[in-house]
Amino acid sequence: MNFNCQEDKKRVMSVGRLLTLFALAVILLSTSGCENKVHTKRGSINGRVVDSLESPVAGAIITSHRSLFKAETDEQGRFEFTSLDVGSHRLTVERQGYYLASKTVEIAYGEVLEGAVIVVEPLEQMITHYVAVRESSRVVIDVACREPMSILIGWREKTGTRIQLPPTEVAVSHQLVLTGLFPGSQYLYDLEGTTADGRRYLASAGSFRSVPTGDLPGAPDAVSGLKVAQSSLGPVVSWEYSGVDPVSGFRVFRAENDTALALLQNESNIFADQRVFTDETAVAGRIYRYAVQAVDLDGNISSMSQSVSIMPAGRIDENLTWKKAWSPISVNGDLIISAGKTLTIEPGCIVRFAAEDSGRTGYRPLVCEFIIEGALLAKGSEDEPIKLISASAVPSRSDWDGLRFIKTDGQPGSVLEFVQVAGAERALTIYDVALSLEKFSARFCLNGVSVQGASGTVLTGMTFEDCGTALSIENSWYCSVENFKASGCNNGIILAGNSHLTLKNFELRNIREIGLQANDRLGLKAHNGLVQSLSSGLQLGASAADIQYLTVDALNGVAVTGLDLPMLKNCIIVNLRSQGSGTGIDDLSGVSERSYVYNNIYGFAQATQGCDQLGAPFLNLNPMFFGGVWENYDYRLQSESPLLTAADNNTQPGAYGRAN
Repeated sequence: MNFNCQEDKKRVMSVGRLLTLFALAVILLSTSGCENKVHTKRGSINGRVVDSLESPVAGAIITSHRSLFKAETDEQGRFEFTSLDVGSHRLTVERQGYYLASKTVEIAYGEVLEGAVIVVEPLEQMITHYVAVRESSRVVIDVACREPMSILIGWREKTGTRIQLPPTEVAVSHQLVLTGLFPGSQYLYDLEGTTADGRRYLASAGSFRSVPTGDLPGAPDAVSGLKVAQSSLGPVVSWEYSGVDPVSGFRVFRAENDTALALLQNESNIFADQRVFTDETAVAGRIYRYAVQAVDLDGNISSMSQSVSIMPAGRIDENLTWKKAWSPISVNGDLIISAGKTLTIEPGCIVRFAAEDSGRTGYRPLVCEFIIEGALLAKGSEDEPIKLISASAVPSRSDWDGLRFIKTDGQPGSVLEFVQVAGAERALTIYDVALSLEKFSARFCLNGVSVQGASGTVLTGMTFEDCGTALSIENSWYCSVENFKASGCNNGIILAGNSHLTLKNFELRNIREIGLQANDRLGLKAHNGLVQSLSSGLQLGASAADIQYLTVDALNGVAVTGLDLPMLKNCIIVNLRSQGSGTGIDDLSGVSERSYVYNNIYGFAQATQGCDQLGAPFLNLNPMFFGGVWENYDYRLQSESPLLTAADNNTQPGAYGRAN
């Protein structure tokens, strides 16, 4: 009895040990699984699906043979996978109407693979068809096949029972006659083709409306209220018909650029109940003019409507010229000049940009953008400037994005001469591109010209009025700005991170905040400039700069914040509007014993702070300018001025000093 109990105890203990070991194994395995999960290496990929003509394909489904996730392309053909296992992925693309396509990619740990392009080929259209004859109780449909086949057609009223004709004989062309139709009714039909060897093909579905009864004698009234608008598919033409004579349909006419109106679609395709037509064949950048006619039940045609014009937005993939005679040219979406293509704009041309991007595309989907990847030749003249402006009845400073030049390989040089921009958020944005700019002006823009990452860019003859910041230059090398004027702006010139930048012969008047702010890396040279500000004249930081022959009229003349000592001399620094306040030169660097010589400081509560003018003669006297009203104040020195020989070379200091 005891022996049996001992044996039972041993068995229980053995089972217990086995269960414990099993539990430990489960824990280790699960822990190992978590460990692997935590350290799974991931990457991502984005790209586009296009057809053989490089047009975007929307609604395509992309899958990977190693992922359960799917991606669908947007209107621009773009797709993205944000989390994929590292290694090889075979991406498969499916889209109705296209052959299956695939692309194999390699993804490394943490890699963001950008710009993958997958090309899909459209399926061959084996069966084409159209309504050739349309009557009140009878319709004839013509069918063409790419190879001989028998055609089976079925049709029905929109809410009725399907009717089917017997299959035709095998042939490449067919004429199908549908009878017993009800006048004025909407019908749907479908086609199926079968080859002699039994292969079956489906055609795209079709529809038509039989001709209603009740025609009146004579031609119908003309259509009215013709309008045209931009859409992602192309220009949308809409109209109204208020005539009493029933119509069978409408005819849409189109003229391209300077050509005469020509029939684009007839009444067999635009039925009586339609009041809108989308032109999906229009090409971006061309000028189109549309008109519409009504056709009654007896085939009588109305007079032509008034015409409306539009320039379709999108990517310009050809060399084009916009003519002055087409002005004003309306732009309702993004325009992109493709790499290697040139858009030429004639003198006197006016282009009006809508305050809303109807296509919802680009860098900023809500506003119209003008992006130049190729070349823009906009050569106006003093008498006939080219105007790129807001189309708003009451413009704001940011109705449209402005001109944006993007560097591409083999990009030809762009030229802007006597070009005026208004109502843009950034009148002109320049990256490292080949650009000749003369007599460019921006008015009532949030920002004037923005230069980013450019090299060797030369800007001359620019004028800015009532903008936020007139000119900003960032992270650029060996650029120069000459003959520059700005008035009524919040800020004049803002510089940051540049090397060897040159400013010459510039005039900043009636600036609300900062005249010139410089936080460059090295080599800034600013000579012969006028800075008139209600607040701060110059703010000098970062590296040493060569600042000479400036006239500064501001509440606070010059503030120095950088540790490097700028060469600030031969300047006239005054406070004429609020005399007895502010500081002429305020050195905030914290570096002691700095001296700024050969500068005349006048009209401030303090001439200097944190520095001095020791080491050379200084006068700090009334400069005796010619004077006048603030907005047009003449800062030239009179013949009696004590400063005529006050510069370090015995010439006059200030903006009108020595020759450049």
